[in-house]
Amino acid sequence: MGPSGNEGPPRDGVIRTPDRRLRVFVSSTLGELADERQAVSHAISALRLTPVTFEAGARPYPPRDLYQAYLAQSDVFVGVYGQRYGWIGPGMEVSGLEEEFELSRSLPRLLYVKAPAPDRDPRLTDLLARITEDGTASYRHFRTPAELGRLVRDDLAMLLSERFAAARPSATAMALPRTPGPRPLPVDVTSLVGREQAIEEVADLAGRADVRLVTLTGLGGIGKTRLAVAVGERLADRFEAGTAFVPLAAITQPELVLTTVARAVGAELAGTGSPMETLVEYFDDGRWLLILDNLEQVVDAARDIDALLTRCRGVVILATSRTELGLRAERVYPVQPLRLPADPAGGLVAELAASPAVALFVDRARAVRPGFALTTSNAAAVAEICRRLEGLPLAIELAAARTRLLDPDALLGRLARSLDALGVGAVDMPERQRTLRATVEWSVGLLEDAERSLLEVAAVFVDGWTVEAAAQVAGLDEDQALERSEALARHSLIHLAPAGDGPRPRMLETIRAFVAEQLAARPDAAEIRSRHAGYYRELAEQADRQLRGAGLRGGFERLDVEEGNLAAAVRWYLDHDTGPLPHMFRVLWLFWFLRDHLGEAHSWVDQLLPTADSFDLQAQVELASTAAATGVEVGDDEAALAARERLAPLLDGIGDPYLRAVSQLVMAWTSGVVGDFDGALRGALVSLKQLRGQDEPFWTALAACTAGFVEVTVGRHDDALGHLTEMRDLAERLDNPWLAAVSRVYLGTMAVAQGRPEEARAQMDEALELSLAAHSTRGLTLCLAAFARLAFVEGDPRKGGTSGGGSRGPAPPGRPAGLAAAAAPARRSRVGRPGPPGTGRGPVQPTVRRRLPAQPAGGGGRRPRLAQRRHRGALIRSRSMQPTTPCLGPRT
Repeated sequence: MGPSGNEGPPRDGVIRTPDRRLRVFVSSTLGELADERQAVSHAISALRLTPVTFEAGARPYPPRDLYQAYLAQSDVFVGVYGQRYGWIGPGMEVSGLEEEFELSRSLPRLLYVKAPAPDRDPRLTDLLARITEDGTASYRHFRTPAELGRLVRDDLAMLLSERFAAARPSATAMALPRTPGPRPLPVDVTSLVGREQAIEEVADLAGRADVRLVTLTGLGGIGKTRLAVAVGERLADRFEAGTAFVPLAAITQPELVLTTVARAVGAELAGTGSPMETLVEYFDDGRWLLILDNLEQVVDAARDIDALLTRCRGVVILATSRTELGLRAERVYPVQPLRLPADPAGGLVAELAASPAVALFVDRARAVRPGFALTTSNAAAVAEICRRLEGLPLAIELAAARTRLLDPDALLGRLARSLDALGVGAVDMPERQRTLRATVEWSVGLLEDAERSLLEVAAVFVDGWTVEAAAQVAGLDEDQALERSEALARHSLIHLAPAGDGPRPRMLETIRAFVAEQLAARPDAAEIRSRHAGYYRELAEQADRQLRGAGLRGGFERLDVEEGNLAAAVRWYLDHDTGPLPHMFRVLWLFWFLRDHLGEAHSWVDQLLPTADSFDLQAQVELASTAAATGVEVGDDEAALAARERLAPLLDGIGDPYLRAVSQLVMAWTSGVVGDFDGALRGALVSLKQLRGQDEPFWTALAACTAGFVEVTVGRHDDALGHLTEMRDLAERLDNPWLAAVSRVYLGTMAVAQGRPEEARAQMDEALELSLAAHSTRGLTLCLAAFARLAFVEGDPRKGGTSGGGSRGPAPPGRPAGLAAAAAPARRSRVGRPGPPGTGRGPVQPTVRRRLPAQPAGGGGRRPRLAQRRHRGALIRSRSMQPTTPCLGPRT
């Protein structure tokens, strides 16, 4: 409602506001509309007007003479109404809210009513009805403070423009003091970090003779303005007429853009025609560089900008905007986040400090904490903070400011919990950039409703999506989804990341966290999450045949990029509908195994097992088989044997020949857990026979591998040779480097056991090259252990122990040693598990995994070149050291 203060009116009866600007009186109730009052105040201040809101040091209710005096000295009245009618003071018949409205009849009035307002006071409803009936004023509805702020800003600008035009003062009266030349470039008070390459690239682009308009795009806080100013400084000597900086953040009407440009360059507008004609005459043929900053809210001025470029041949424009202008002359330069450390967790301090993102954090942290330094104790936390913030400069600066009171480890913990953990930026930052939330909200607020809706739906995706997925989950056709996705990309709210099957839309986590809140508030949020889970369940089921045959590489690549979405779908089904999960688990098991994600899958299977009896026979078999195979692989003997007991009596009832054969193979793997070599071999051979009669090349290869490995273990080398050769041939037929590598490692292992070290070395060398080509952590680990066994045979156990992860010495006759042996504290014989699915968990594998991030073993993958060089160097050294034994197979 109006103002209050601790003092009464001055003796002369005049109460003056502290400045002489145009005053805008804001009338509303206080506590109910606190956020709205603040939004209105910001909107008024953005237009360089004075808001009269009487917030500071106020008493709850103002004296009537005080708010009457302030209202009498105001020039514009803004009324904001919610649900409350307001306070009625002693001797008053109406509330102060209504009296303020009645006293404002001589002023221009802008009125805004919040909706919905289900509990509106009937007296306020009557007042609004009288306002409508009176016809002297009208009001607009709003929903949020941000929307209200935009309405007030636009309406005030239009009101003043209309009043100014109606007055039609003479040219003499309108004359403004001439600006002595163009507005200078802003002077940065902090250093610009990590943008050397971008400055060079943009300067080269803007300096080309055939380029007239360059637009720097990107999310708010990415550093567009700083980059544009740096480029302007670099190019200043090439534009002899001048370089002008034109700030447009406070301009919300496109028709005012050229007027703002004219004032920024020093062109005289008084008494002239249109701003366009003034600028054309002013620029003539001179070489000008105009930096138009923050164009996103006035992109409809693009036609005026295009006309200006057409008529002024010497003008070059460097624009910053969160969205593209859409002109043919435009060259778009997306400003990227700062480069992150290659290895945030394991890099040396010097390597981490060389990252621009980390360097920016350290620089800004020192501004608030002069003694701050990057050390071995905090470097990993700083690097992880920068990674979580995805190299966004504004976010990093806000985070660094928090080091005044928080160490990086504590800050990292807070950052994981909330978008607001970064706090508030410096007071001289633009209001829309003082918090990360405000920055994102500003960008989202520029969207059309349909675009905003799709952005909110996209928050359900994890690590990207496809246009097809977005269409199905949002309930759109693909053309609509494509069109709206393009709009979101133009607004820099999503970006297109390269993927195997084309660009893949992604969203920065800082944006996703904000729009996820909006999604959660939607009435259709549950339906959207259900459609998301259903889409990715179908995607997994469609990949079933691919994963089992010649399409394995393509199937893996598709599932690999959708790994996060698949996990989200599984979690949804665990919470809402477990029925599809046994089949989904069976389909995804091979993918999880080869991608080394069975640890998380194990927990999902455990959650489902208590409800196993509620499923039909096929689903029970799929669940029990998956549980047994997963238990064997992760080393959970108890879980594996319990699943075996559940699976065994179900085998005879399985009608699906593929499921029967695979379940038989899984039973063979579990036989090794209890030391039943004969049972393991017998089960593997039965499964192999069944699979040979089906078109199941990958599982046939696994069954042959299992049989061959058990045969090597028990000394039946001739039979093993046949099965391992069959595996190798199937691998070559499938063009699968991982299977090919595994077969050669076991053939080499058998050659070691038979005393043929040179043949063994040739097989292992080839396996190593195949594993490197496939970027397979699992295959590389297997090679390490195989070289280790060869080293023992050649009489150098020290090298074998070092490379193989500390093997405990040569194995007893007929039993493999090394990694697999070191993994089992009980020292029990455990054969029968296949080479691939029987991964041991000894010292070598964790060591290798720390050095080699997991990659899709089934279909290859991409990793940074630096990482590839490190992997190759580590493994080539291991060949000279000759490591210990098969890492995939029996554990003793």
